[in-house]
Amino acid sequence: MGSFRDAIKSAMTEYLDELKQKLDGLTEAELTWQASLDTNTIIWLVWHMARVEDNWINERVGQGQTVWESGGWSQKLEITEEGNGYGQAMDQVRSFPSRDIDGIVAYHDAVREAGFKVIDSLTDADMDATREQTRNRGPIEISWILGHVVVEESQHLGQIALVRGMTRGLNG
Repeated sequence: MGSFRDAIKSAMTEYLDELKQKLDGLTEAELTWQASLDTNTIIWLVWHMARVEDNWINERVGQGQTVWESGGWSQKLEITEEGNGYGQAMDQVRSFPSRDIDGIVAYHDAVREAGFKVIDSLTDADMDATREQTRNRGPIEISWILGHVVVEESQHLGQIALVRGMTRGLNG
């Protein structure tokens, strides 16, 4: 019989595999294209997805450092962005540096590896444990965090699929 760990890891594996498929073959112009001045670019979304997962799983749930910090990914990717993109103004999204998407995906892979170690360490009793939330929400349960990560990442994957479809068509 599967566990909550298996279910969460299966969902996370599915969306990361799908993300990599959606990125396959995209040009720099496609990665940085905006459908309008108020929409995210694919490259920013991929960075944001990795940062969100890193912050929620490795920092909040695991109560450790983010992979972004411990792995020196800001320096490796030459991206000085602070935070994870939450609340950024559209000017910040538009000015996000154009980088080799493979480097950002490598960061996401490192986040995933560390995050799965955190998830594997959790027990059923841990699901009711709480972590502090910085957005004036008060304490939140680990079970909520894990579900939220899957939902948020899936929503962003859908945004990436939509933008890819807009630039390449249905079969692109």
